[in-house]
This record gives sequence, structure tokens and C-alpha cells, in this order.
Amino acid sequence: MEERIAELTSVYKALAAQRAPWETWWDRLRDYVLPRRLNREGEVSLPSRDAMDRMTDTTAVEACQKLASGHMSYITPSHDVWFKWSAPDDQGGDEAEAWYNQCSEVALKELSVSNFYTEIHECFLDRVALGTGSLFTGTSADGRLLFTNIPCGQFACAENAEGRVDTYVREFTFTAHQARSMFGLKALGPRAREVLERGGNPYATSLRFLHVVRPRTRRSRRRVQASHMPFESVYLSLDDQVIVEEGGYMEFPYLVTRFLKWGNGPYGLAPGRLVFPAIQQAQFLNRILDTLGEVAAFPRILELASQIGEVDLRAGGRTVITPEAASLHLPREWATQGRYDIGMDRLAQKQEAIKRAYYLPMLELWSGHHGSMTATEVMARENERVLMFSPSFTLFVSDLYSTMARIFSLLFRMGKFPRPPRAVLRQGRDGTMQVGEPRVVYQSKIALVLRRLQNEGMDRSLQRLNMMMQAAPDLADHVDWDACFRLSARVEGAPESMLKPWADVQAMRRRRQALQQAAEQEPAGEEDPYASLDPLLSQLTAIQE
Repeated sequence: MEERIAELTSVYKALAAQRAPWETWWDRLRDYVLPRRLNREGEVSLPSRDAMDRMTDTTAVEACQKLASGHMSYITPSHDVWFKWSAPDDQGGDEAEAWYNQCSEVALKELSVSNFYTEIHECFLDRVALGTGSLFTGTSADGRLLFTNIPCGQFACAENAEGRVDTYVREFTFTAHQARSMFGLKALGPRAREVLERGGNPYATSLRFLHVVRPRTRRSRRRVQASHMPFESVYLSLDDQVIVEEGGYMEFPYLVTRFLKWGNGPYGLAPGRLVFPAIQQAQFLNRILDTLGEVAAFPRILELASQIGEVDLRAGGRTVITPEAASLHLPREWATQGRYDIGMDRLAQKQEAIKRAYYLPMLELWSGHHGSMTATEVMARENERVLMFSPSFTLFVSDLYSTMARIFSLLFRMGKFPRPPRAVLRQGRDGTMQVGEPRVVYQSKIALVLRRLQNEGMDRSLQRLNMMMQAAPDLADHVDWDACFRLSARVEGAPESMLKPWADVQAMRRRRQALQQAAEQEPAGEEDPYASLDPLLSQLTAIQE
């Protein structure tokens, strides 16, 4: 056990050493961009008063808040459908596609009743301000999804050969009360048990822990126990040097999202780092301009030594001067000729550079426009601005892959999804039949803009086909109209309940065709119910005659 604890501690120290060069930058960016964030050690404290007192320009702070809010509205809007799961391949047909879409609707409802949107906003703040954000995905005791934002600086991580984070060490503090609630009294070390058993204050005592998650090197795929899950999970008490919990995860539970990649490391580049000189210069220029404003409002006074205490600076005050002072034009204002306008121009340049780095022109798409625009102009402006942000969005989609897979698997194991049809089953590596892992199709504003070219291509093709069919009607045979409509509805974000299952549509068409064929086989006109009596009536008529 001691060797295992030493090995886990060495993993933590090695990853922390790789993280160390980033910590200085994170601390500096926190002071100027995200002053409300907790410090690196995770201690709950108010923002540094010294840092707040030094801050004279809040352009970077406001830009960070706006871009984080833009992430919420453009990528993960709580009021809209921002993703859908789709079948991993075409083998299952429309039945599989419909089931995955129903699962998407269930997942969006589950996310709305969880704390996802609160915690992902905190994650976005770290992503924007410091370049790297992190989010834990798990389940609560009442059977709901549970998310926890992990502040940047409180974790260290490493990537695998594919560039995905698969090793994660989180350092955090719990009170003795929290530790007992999570791990149980028996699992805790001597220090925690002493506080809890001998009447100490369980709410004031802080205990330090590590959570290590990494791929499991030796396991049996046929076993379902936690000790054979793909990812190893170990909680280690740093104070007592004991392992308080061991387990595992079927999927990697931590999201690590980078604003932009920086070299080959696992941490990201923040936009504020690219314009950090401008952020500092904006602070300096604001201090200078504040000084100029104070000098203009309360000018410096040049006076004779004999006039000290005799100059009345109050409103309406009277100052009696000697002929000597009058000949020297004293007292008078002195050294008040600063160029406030030049300072404002330079400050505006720095502030504009900061806003561009944080993509505020994209977020304020219509603020600088006056007058009306055509629909084509609106789409062109939106495409131009949003595509500027696409590299960061694409990286977020890549980083979010494992989290979306975990959300799907958690909800499936919790029984939240409808019963899966056979069309979605696939053979796993161990030979068992499993539900295929879905593809994620993002429906947010940025994703829709990025797919607009594809949609516009389909629309233009159909318009061109409509014109060409006037000369060659047989061209319509090239188009699968059913697939075209169903694809269009799903791409536009229509609810899956609007579309009938493909099997039902085919059955309806078969019944309609059968009715049409039966109607065509019936004789024209209405059949006389007494037609079979005609021979008998003819005989009776002959007898009467």
C-alpha cells in the first residue's frame, strides 16, 4: 500500500511540475481578467483587495464576461436545442435515427433540471479568462446528473497519443463534515477521525485530498466490477497518506477544454495572453487620464512663499494679494496643460485591441449597424463574424466528445431512455451486443452557421433541379424526396415527435395503395341489389301476358 501511495504521489508531483510554468500566467490573468475567481490553492476567499485597487480599466473583465456569456448563448443555450445524437452509421436506418433523437430530447430535459448550465458557465469563464476550463460529470444521490466546475490551477492533466486528456489529478480541500459525507468515517485517516470522534469542529477543519483518474492498464473486459472499468479512480488523503476510496469509471469523467491549443501541452492559450501588454497599458493610461481629470478639476496652484495659507480655494472665496504678487500674476494655475484627448485616443486603441481578442465584434453583431438589411446581407455578416470564432468552437467540440459520451452512457444506465430497438445494437469487442455510441450533431448558433453552407448547397441544388425539370421531368428520379425532407427537418432542429417512424410511413403507404387498387377493381357505377331477380321477373311477366 505504501508503494502505491508513493506512486500516486509521484504522478501528482510530475504533472504539477509540468503545470508550474503556467501558474504564473494564470495568477496574472486572474488579477486583470477574472478577479472574482478563487485562488490557485482553492481557498474560499474574497478577491484580492490590492488587485482590485490597482485595477483602473475593466475592459478585459467585461470582455471576458461577455465572451463567456456568448459561449452560453452560441454553443450551449439553455433555452434551445443545442445538440442531437445521431446513429453512428447507416445500418440501423430511420428506426435507429429516431431512437437516438428521442434520447437527445430526454438528455436535454435532464440537463435542464441539473446544475449543468450553472457549472458550464463557470467552466467557460476559466476557458476564456485563463485558457483552460474543467468540468466533472457524475450523478447525485437522487438519480440526477451532477456537474462540478474544477477551477483552473486546481488540477493537472496529461494527454494520450491522440491528443485527448486521459490522465487527471485534482487537488482539493474538504471539511471533515464533507469528507465523512462522501467517503464514510471508516475510510478516513487518523486526523479526520480524531476531529469527528473527539468533538472537534467538523465544519472548520480543512483536509487535503487528491483524486487521480487514469486509464487502467490491467483489466478484464468481461467483468463489470469497478476494479475492471476502463478508467481507474483513486482518492488519496494527503494529510494522512491513506487511500480513502478506490473505484473506476466506464468513461472519462473530466472535461478539459482549451480556448486555443498551445504547443503539445494539455493546457490552452487564453485570448488575454495575446493582448496582455494592451491590458496593462490600458490600466496605466487610465491612471494617467484620471490624474489629468483631477488636475483639470482641481488645478495645481503656484504662489509665493508668503502666500501659504492665504489663498482661498473655496467656491466664491476671496484672496487678497500684494502688489508684488500681482506683478508676478500669482497665485495662478500651474502645470495643467496635459493632452487629455491624445490619452483618450491611445486608450481607445488599447481597448479596441482587447475587445477584438475576445471576439466582441462577433457578439455585438448588430450594435454598430444602422438601417435595414436584406436577408442575404444578414446571413453574410453573420457568417463572416461567426466563422472567426470557429477554430475555438471546433476545439471545444473535440474536447467535449468524452463528456457527451459519458452523459449518454450515464442516462442509459439510469434507465432514462426508451427501450432501444434492435437496429441500434452493435457487437462489442468482447462479443456481446451493445448499444452503438452515437455521433453528436451540434445545433447551436455557431454549429448551424458552420453547417449553413451544406444546407444552402441542398437548397440551391433543389432550386436548380426545379428549373431543369421543366425541360427534363425525369431528373426528379435522382432525388430521394423522403430522405431529403427528413434530413432537412432534423438539421433544422425539429422535434423527433413531429416525424412519424419510417416503418409507419411505409405501412400507411401500403394501406393507401391497397385501397386504391381495390377501388380500381370495382365496376363503375352503383350495383343494382335486385339484379339477380331479373330472370324470374321476366318469366312472371310472360305468364301474365
